[in-house]
Amino acid sequence: MIALWTRLGRPFRGRIALAFLLATAGGAMAALLLGVSGWFLTASAIAGAAGSAYAFNHLYPSATVRGTAMGRILARYGEQLVGHDATLRLSARLRRHLFEAEARARAGLARPASDSLAVFLDDVRLAEGALLRLWLPAASAAAASLIALVFAGLAGWVPLAVVAGGLALALATGRFGIAEQRRIDARLQTLNDRYRREAASLVENRVELEALGRFGDAAAALGSLSAETAGQALAAGRRTRLAGAFIAMLGGLSATLAVMLGSGATVPLLAGTALSVLAAHQSLAIALGALTAYPATELALSRLNTRIAAPPAIAEPADPAPAPGTILPVRTRQLQIGFPGAAPLCEVPDLDLAAGSVTEITGPSGCGKTTLLEPLARLRPPPGGALDYAGIEAADLRAAAIRQHTGFAPQMPDTMRGTLADALRLAQPDADDARLLEACRTALFMPVVTRSPEGLYQSLEEGGSNLSGGELRRLAIARAILRGPELVLLDEPFAGLDAPMRETLAANLGAWARGHAAAIVLATHIPDAGLWPGLTYRQVPLTLSSKRHTSG
Repeated sequence: MIALWTRLGRPFRGRIALAFLLATAGGAMAALLLGVSGWFLTASAIAGAAGSAYAFNHLYPSATVRGTAMGRILARYGEQLVGHDATLRLSARLRRHLFEAEARARAGLARPASDSLAVFLDDVRLAEGALLRLWLPAASAAAASLIALVFAGLAGWVPLAVVAGGLALALATGRFGIAEQRRIDARLQTLNDRYRREAASLVENRVELEALGRFGDAAAALGSLSAETAGQALAAGRRTRLAGAFIAMLGGLSATLAVMLGSGATVPLLAGTALSVLAAHQSLAIALGALTAYPATELALSRLNTRIAAPPAIAEPADPAPAPGTILPVRTRQLQIGFPGAAPLCEVPDLDLAAGSVTEITGPSGCGKTTLLEPLARLRPPPGGALDYAGIEAADLRAAAIRQHTGFAPQMPDTMRGTLADALRLAQPDADDARLLEACRTALFMPVVTRSPEGLYQSLEEGGSNLSGGELRRLAIARAILRGPELVLLDEPFAGLDAPMRETLAANLGAWARGHAAAIVLATHIPDAGLWPGLTYRQVPLTLSSKRHTSG
């Protein structure tokens, strides 16, 4: 658990150390304030009693009370200020590392499942609160306990033994509470995982379930599971509250016994001891309430650490070759495509992709057409075979250097909320409106642009939900060609288009390829050599691997 924060928190060690120092000072000041106040009030009462011979200089304890009160306020304020600052800096660094690691480790077009994403976000939330909600309260409680032991030691060895025993029992209760929380968390984890999976499935399959008339049944089953999960969480909360109440009771009992058995100490000192003990146990109860989240936080940090340490999907060369000025021609030899640990999907004929060429990848569904485009775009490493760009092995080049010269339009594109211009400029942030419109005209996307007075700046919903599937594909094509790449990879660009639109789009793309000396590669179910006059045309059929047939 500590390893992740140690690595990420190295630039902020000073702030973190200061937060711990202030938390410790705040806890110490809180216990000291009550202890000195108890001593001062009792001593004042005794000194003021009729006929009392007890006298003391009230200036010092009075100043101590005022000083500890102000110190406590300043320490708590400083702890919150510095602790929140350190937490925000750690969170920003954590999120950046995590999302970079996720991007590196995720191969190809694979998307995380909804339930996996929910677990990931929960882990991030728990990790971000570790400093403020776990470690700083624990430091404060430890300091308060130390002050209580100092007061008890001044009152004598018997009060010291009583207070030390009470604190030890409180800590044992805390350890038992955390161990019990581990067991509870294990049960809750199982229920939560199941709930996330079923909730994600309910949302993703809502339309189909409604069409079948089963949405109500599925929702009711999810509600029952939610109630069971909530019941377990409430039971865990009750145990935590009981443990906190027991620690508070221990504080009262320890304080009472210390007063009763401290026969050799003055009454004011025993009063101060009692109040400091109560303050220490109160801090311990608060810390226990926070530390019950420790098992879940520990597991979350472990998972996040594994994510950050995961090897990249495409290993970058230790000594990369200089970025080439061009990546054409692109050549493959005996290239294999597929997934790690599985038989190759298909037999891939050797490819020679040169400027002014168009290559149509054909074959039945599932043969690997899309999967072939991914290694060409350096989104997924091929399991075997040779792949080079302008005579340089792909493994010797940084993936980013290749992608700078590549445009890719997937079959099922996605986009973020914003405007059409925002979605297009993901490919070329500095592109002006004229370049955006040129790309839209080439991709036959202008009917979407012109149907709103806002043009390029009309709203685009998250995921492009206010566009049809065909419109999203044409948006992706416009984005793929926007920055003038040398290699354009298109996955089913003609899906859903009638013959006239297919011919117009092919003519536009062909003219663009000739003008930019680019190579086009299409994965398509609709091959047609007649669509590409003036370009070097090749059709590459993929056939299912015999190994795959054998394996079933």
